[in-house]
Amino acid sequence: MSQTLRAYIAAHGLDEVWVLNELQNHGIISDNAVGVADVGNGGAAIAWLDKRDQRALRAREDARRRREREREASVTC
Repeated sequence: MSQTLRAYIAAHGLDEVWVLNELQNHGIISDNAVGVADVGNGGAAIAWLDKRDQRALRAREDARRRREREREASVTC
């Protein structure tokens, strides 16, 4: 099932770490999962992600990436 979750993450252009954090923060997966391969019930994870507004998920991920790029740019200056 982790391959399906991995494919879902890739298909929606999401960051794996961010998705795992969101799933853990909402109690969907165990805090012990450190990678997609550690997710025991990928179906439940995908179902929860599907219920979320994908535009909101992408917007949050884009904002996180933008902050990260800005932080890296400020360090290199």
